[in-house]
Amino acid sequence: MDTHESRAADRGPGTMERGTSQRLAARQRMWVHSWTGLCVLATLWSLAWVVGWISGVEDSWAFAAAGLVLLGCASWARRSAIRNAPPRHL
Repeated sequence: MDTHESRAADRGPGTMERGTSQRLAARQRMWVHSWTGLCVLATLWSLAWVVGWISGVEDSWAFAAAGLVLLGCASWARRSAIRNAPPRHL
């Protein structure tokens, strides 16, 4: 086997030890995915209560407003997580 072939076979994601760039990038991706999931849930919550409000369910506007506040907070946190992510080219 060539040295070129052995180098190609050795490539991988690298070590996931503390302080490595791979571990930091994985943690950042986890935060982005978590906040994205929360944004989706808050959107569905708000839409469900808006539909309830339109169809005449009592006090559903308060739940829709709370869902929109949660959606705003989750969107802000997701945007911050993406902005604070390390550069992808490293």
